[in-house]
Amino acid sequence: MKARSLGLWLNLLLGGALMLVVWVLLVWVASRPALKALIDLTPQQVNSVDPATESLLVELRAQKAEIEFHLFYPPLPAQGPDPMRQQEISIRGRLRELTRLLLVRYQYLGGDSVKMLAHDFYGDAASTREAAGAFDYRDNESDTLVVAVRMPGKERRFRKLSLLLDLASIERPNAGQGMPTRDALPVLKKFLGEEQISSSIKSLLVEGTPVAYLLKDYSPLLSLDDKGYGYRDFLTSLGRSGFEVREWKTTAQPDVPADAALVLVLEPSSDFTDRTANALFDYVKRGGRVFLNYAWSPVPGSNPDGGRFGELMGYTLREPPVLHTIRDSRRAVGRGLSGDPAVLKLQMFVNPLHPTTKRIAEAGRPLEVANARPLEERAGAPAAIRREALLRTGPEAWLGRVDARGDLDFQAPQVQLQSYDIGMALELDVAATAASAPNAPKTGQVVIVSGAFCNNTGMPIFGDFALNICNWMAERRVLLDLKAPGYEAKYMQLGPPQLARIETFLLWGVPLAFLGLGLSVFFVRRRQ
Repeated sequence: MKARSLGLWLNLLLGGALMLVVWVLLVWVASRPALKALIDLTPQQVNSVDPATESLLVELRAQKAEIEFHLFYPPLPAQGPDPMRQQEISIRGRLRELTRLLLVRYQYLGGDSVKMLAHDFYGDAASTREAAGAFDYRDNESDTLVVAVRMPGKERRFRKLSLLLDLASIERPNAGQGMPTRDALPVLKKFLGEEQISSSIKSLLVEGTPVAYLLKDYSPLLSLDDKGYGYRDFLTSLGRSGFEVREWKTTAQPDVPADAALVLVLEPSSDFTDRTANALFDYVKRGGRVFLNYAWSPVPGSNPDGGRFGELMGYTLREPPVLHTIRDSRRAVGRGLSGDPAVLKLQMFVNPLHPTTKRIAEAGRPLEVANARPLEERAGAPAAIRREALLRTGPEAWLGRVDARGDLDFQAPQVQLQSYDIGMALELDVAATAASAPNAPKTGQVVIVSGAFCNNTGMPIFGDFALNICNWMAERRVLLDLKAPGYEAKYMQLGPPQLARIETFLLWGVPLAFLGLGLSVFFVRRRQ
């Protein structure tokens, strides 16, 4: 009997030892670099990053690049003198927390190539002063993140980002209208950390400032203001991406400027003159790049078909707009809904292989254009020009009809519907006689998109496609990535009671659970 009892106790001890060994092995496996995995359990996954950021960091790690994040955080006061100041302190603290958590993710993905350095203003004043001098940090810049990149054999380049101005979208209701009330306090609406940090890393990898020339002579109604149909946001985004935007006036300079990296033509309402068309084509033959964005207009005579430039490049646009039915969620089969002005907004199928649309296709992100016209290859198009469709509508599209009064009929006709191409990329090989300019592009490129999508209304959602086009044309392929989604600044707050409960659970709950499991095994085995 004693031998059996001793055997049961030994069995219990052995089982407990084995469970402890399993626990240690799990901890050891989880600490191995090759086996580590980070799982984001935060609300709305605020610490997850876009696949474009992951691939960028993995690529830089393979290239043995050195990426440093320098955090300059002056001490925060414990409390503010009024609700407005207290709310600002709270926002600054939350931004610091979100930035730190995001940079931990960057460190995990980048491995040894990524370092995060938080400078201590009081504990290590000498090192902080030295770093501030190296990165030109000033006291009035407050909370600042410095992104520094050094490629092998090259000098370090850096960019400063303000947590309040660059990494956050802060809503300030009734700003400047007297004493602040509770409803007028600033609110952190969105954390833009990944978008700004990844964009900074990419921009630091690209040297030089490409010049984009905007041709407005054939777009008399083009607005560059901040209204919904203006294009100020697009041009501002180009500037932030490292482009210099200038205007090309054909009346003063017939030929494309010699320093042009690309030419932009937004919503032209008339065809180019033969002189301008020939100048653009000569520019393309020299390796130039042109981005054309047409849009349907209800004004008669304001829908050019490409004209002389279309003949030279081999494309044409038809007059009527393209409409598409709206998906009917109430039934799985059958034709979609029509008769609503929303049929002018087209959800696009994108080319999964072209550099400008590959990331969009991989991420499954929607791309929408409005007021589009069918884009087709012109009869007798030059065989030397390669054409590739970029955007295509769904299968239930049709060409709109305008009645005698000029009103557009939104009702789908009772005929067979079809798909239409809306975007197209054209490439022309440059003759191998450019000995005088060996670094010039070896292909001329023209991208045509029929339909508005990068104006102020569409730019926040679909404007990445326009930036991808410009970066591809400017040979800045490292920037052909999606804009990372912004973070909603919502989080679960753990106060002292919750932290105390977690500590109690870890100190007592886990060991007692193991003990209880062992005793249950012991008594079950004893009864057998």
